[in-house]
Amino acid sequence: MYSKGRETVLRQSRQRVQAVRIIQIRIILLIKSTGGKLGTNNMEFVLLFITLTAAGIGAFVFIRLKVPAGVLIGALLFVAILSITTGKAYFPTQVRPVVQIFAGAIVGSRMHKADMFQLKTIILPAGLLVFGMLILNLSVGYIIHRQAGLELSTALLGSAPGGIMDMALIAEDLGADAVRVTALQFVRVVAILGILPSLLRFFHKKRSTSQSGREPVSEKLLEKKTQGFNHEPISIRRKTVVFLRTIACAAVCGLLVNMTIIPAGPLVGSMLGTIIATLLFKAAYVPQKARTLTMICAGALIGSRIGMAELLGLREIMIPAIILVVVMLASSFLFGILVHKVSKMDIQTCLLASAAGGVVEMALIADEMDADSPKVAAIHFVRFVCVIALFPSAFKFFIYLLN
Repeated sequence: MYSKGRETVLRQSRQRVQAVRIIQIRIILLIKSTGGKLGTNNMEFVLLFITLTAAGIGAFVFIRLKVPAGVLIGALLFVAILSITTGKAYFPTQVRPVVQIFAGAIVGSRMHKADMFQLKTIILPAGLLVFGMLILNLSVGYIIHRQAGLELSTALLGSAPGGIMDMALIAEDLGADAVRVTALQFVRVVAILGILPSLLRFFHKKRSTSQSGREPVSEKLLEKKTQGFNHEPISIRRKTVVFLRTIACAAVCGLLVNMTIIPAGPLVGSMLGTIIATLLFKAAYVPQKARTLTMICAGALIGSRIGMAELLGLREIMIPAIILVVVMLASSFLFGILVHKVSKMDIQTCLLASAAGGVVEMALIADEMDADSPKVAAIHFVRFVCVIALFPSAFKFFIYLLN
């Protein structure tokens, strides 16, 4: 019975994917047949619609297949396939702050007052992770430099646990090959997002509420937090008001912090804004549909940046990429176990906090896998700031010593 049901799901999924591809081809042919009569804005809108459709289908397929973090990974994979095969994937980079604001609101809405007093517990784990990742980065970079023949500066930046764009920009300052740095960073991010959640599912069962001592964010939790003194059930109107108030606080703080030089400003600011909403109004709430849509957009944003050039560029760095992926995945587990022993946080939260993925993406995956997403986001933010601020100077000193 199970195998027949799975075959039915797979068959239906393939039919939906084929239908989407037919729609995409017809829309593209329609655009070409107009002979350029469509304006630039209209064409961008059509391509955005195609991209979001592919992302939505990918999220749906991966949810039905019960893939961990399936919404984000499915959307990313399907949009990447669309981008590589047709070159028509489009997601405006101007929307990235909006996605980060919603992601910060999602993470912040999971935080209770008691959790805010526990954030001091991340200081030691974050310090250990930054120091361990620096030593690992120098070691892996040197190994890639010796084994693959890449320049040392390129190998170090390519294996650094920072953002793709940030490392590419820093590459120009250090005289590294920005193209190869971007390719290595791309492989690292995709491997972490695509492989780690599945490994976590086999390594550790999804923790239950009774084990974690943390109630999941749900409709019942919102009712508990917003009932007030009359203890009446929460209404749809009340949920809408709380949601709009949460997003308003998140957007204001996210945009303000985005004006500073703080990395991932919209994410950090919106998370702080949501926490402020919790303190002032006793509740912060983001519905499940908004969470799903945010992860679909995040996957579409990442996938639209993967094109044929990035795929072909992987051939030149195949050996360094394999070394980097194996070491990064292994180190995520080793660092996670170490942080678990030191901090006493649950193992799933420690493993996700120790993964060298993006701040936004790992926070969203932590939220979906019911880990402590505020702590995961906070640790990744500390790691990200230290990588941008400290690692380039450490690389220069390391290269100077070897030369």
